[in-house]
This record gives sequence, C-alpha cells and structure tokens, in this order.
Amino acid sequence: MNNTLNMLLTKFMAIICEKMAFKISASACGWSAYQPQEPECLRETETH
Repeated sequence: MNNTLNMLLTKFMAIICEKMAFKISASACGWSAYQPQEPECLRETETH
C-alpha cells in the first residue's frame, strides 16, 4: 500500500512538473524577443 501510494504521488508530481516546464519554455520564446537597450556606461566608444 505504502509503495503504491509513493509511486502514484511520484507520477503525479512528475506530470505537474512536466506541464510547468512546457509552459515556462514556451513563454521563454516570447521573452527572448525582448532586447533591452544597453546602458551608456557599458557601451564601447569608438576611438577612430
């Protein structure tokens, strides 16, 4: 009984984590399109 309960709980948590990972990876595609501008103090200045 205890082993069966542990197995079911493990499978349930794996399914939940898998669904969360899919949602996060799908939203990461949208976030990667956002490119903030670099602060002026970090920009390289041309010396030519």
